[in-house]
Amino acid sequence: MDTKISLVQNGALQKVGPVFVEAFGHTPALLIADGNTQRVAGFAVARSLEQVGIEVRQLVFPATPQPYADEHSIAQARLSLGLDNSIAVVLGSGTLNDITKRASSELDRPYMVVATAPSVDGYTSYGAAVSIGGFKQTLPCAAPMVVLADTQILCEAPSAMIASGFGDCMAKFTAGMDWILADLLGVQVIRDDVWTMVQKPLKQVYQQHQGIAKRETRAIGQLFDALSASGFAMQIMHDSRPASGAEHLISHIWEMEHLSKDGLPVSHGFKVAVGTLAVAFLYENLLALDISDCYGNPSESWKEREAALKAFFADEKVASQSLVIAKSKFLEKEALLDRRKQLIALLPQLKERITSQLPPYQELKHAMQLVGCPTHPRDINATLEDLKRAMVGAQMIRSRYTVLDLYYELGLFDQALLCIEGM
Repeated sequence: MDTKISLVQNGALQKVGPVFVEAFGHTPALLIADGNTQRVAGFAVARSLEQVGIEVRQLVFPATPQPYADEHSIAQARLSLGLDNSIAVVLGSGTLNDITKRASSELDRPYMVVATAPSVDGYTSYGAAVSIGGFKQTLPCAAPMVVLADTQILCEAPSAMIASGFGDCMAKFTAGMDWILADLLGVQVIRDDVWTMVQKPLKQVYQQHQGIAKRETRAIGQLFDALSASGFAMQIMHDSRPASGAEHLISHIWEMEHLSKDGLPVSHGFKVAVGTLAVAFLYENLLALDISDCYGNPSESWKEREAALKAFFADEKVASQSLVIAKSKFLEKEALLDRRKQLIALLPQLKERITSQLPPYQELKHAMQLVGCPTHPRDINATLEDLKRAMVGAQMIRSRYTVLDLYYELGLFDQALLCIEGM
């Protein structure tokens, strides 16, 4: 596991300096923040470092427009780090953490994150979710060596950031169901210890959704711990499968298209929240779906699939990257027929697992609404047609097997898009 020190407690900001020294000695520090996180805790973090004799430089991205995790921001952080042998201390959440993680990795340096909100699971994850050449992808890089979070700061985070973290956490229900599906098909076997690491705290957080809505310290701490556990699971696997399924792929499409509301990018957790409910709805629809007659359903030829993919992605570079992925999992003729037989045979078992893994759709939706998550595309300045489009793209951009692939391989993808109108 890459992370050596994880400290989550009230007053943890005062311990940034001593913890830094414990992990890195008296190496200089580069504090990376944006205008918002700098106001929240920049002074306290810098002071704690300086009090133990650490020389501190700062790289502060503007509050607006918000920094974006792409090659340009990564280069900016890498160049600043490269001025000396500083260790990065990133103050903030998902985007800043991904920028710092990748920049540090490119210089083969460890880094430290000081969390300001329970907003994402990426604090502790292996790999950085970034956009390179407009294509959303997870680049390999080590997780932070140190994760520190002050529960008082977490509880005082903007309500939208807490809701974003809750949405990202609830995504583990559908991500888990996608992993179950892949396991049943023999595509990707579930690793039991990693499964428990993610799913056990997920259920505890779901039970505490009312406390999270009220900003109760214990409940907010549980949310952060559950998000961290997902990141640790990804560290172990060197893969985001334990925490990411079709709902994240839907979010990736919207991120690539720069979905925004009121002039600001829609947060990762909010996009994932809408994707989670869409995927949960698809699985619940599967419970009542008779797929025994799927043998006669038409399927695309690879030529048709290639044309559809090129039409979807206007950028040639993005299209070419997606084509390689889509081709790797494309089934036709006997291979497709065998897969359909396998899926139909598995359906009774799959229905049992859906019932045991996923909360009822309406109950999950209610819990997410209570915490403040968006539950419909309109809540994030999108339409049902935008959601359908994102589902189409999501099925193309990763080799990871999800419920979207199930519907596609059964020849029922158009039916899935139609049924989503009822969510």
